Amino acid sequence: MKRQALVEYKDASQEVKAVYDEIREIMGSPEVPNFLKALGNNENVLRAIWSMTKHTLIDGEIPSLLKQLILFKISVNSGNEYCTALHGHAALNLDPTLSYDDLVELSDGKTSTKLPSSFQLAIEIVTQAALKPKTVAEEEFDFEDQLRDEGFSEREIDELMGQAYFAVMMNTLVDSCDIPWESPFPPEKE
Repeated sequence: MKRQALVEYKDASQEVKAVYDEIREIMGSPEVPNFLKALGNNENVLRAIWSMTKHTLIDGEIPSLLKQLILFKISVNSGNEYCTALHGHAALNLDPTLSYDDLVELSDGKTSTKLPSSFQLAIEIVTQAALKPKTVAEEEFDFEDQLRDEGFSEREIDELMGQAYFAVMMNTLVDSCDIPWESPFPPEKE
């Protein structure tokens, strides 16, 4: 059952069109992703979610591939098919040496020779922070020291923790709105 109508550009208010134009320009895409079209009835909410997306997913010092891999693993483990497809597709486009099977293995907690150890540690810690936040808050869990030892700066650690928050927020939004996939999602399984 569709819970949220997608607002297409032609049907959007002038205020929403302005946000859509910014999204298309920054993302370098002629289309606005469905998860943002689902917010096209309310310019304030759309702008807030777009700002979070832009500053968490697009901007920053953490490599885009690492962000996409983190979001893929959290989405797989949350059972969110849209976000799994979206971030899997993005990761495969960012690193053509990876296969969909590599992503699935990574989401199952297996190590990869294709990724640096810093990526693998960050993926595990941020996934735990998103899915079991109280476990990383425990005093004896020294995730910050582990990330520092892998070369992450304080700014990058904050950015990584922002990925946990962003993933939970987006998985909740997409599940509650029942967002349909856009083409070319989902990635093909090998």
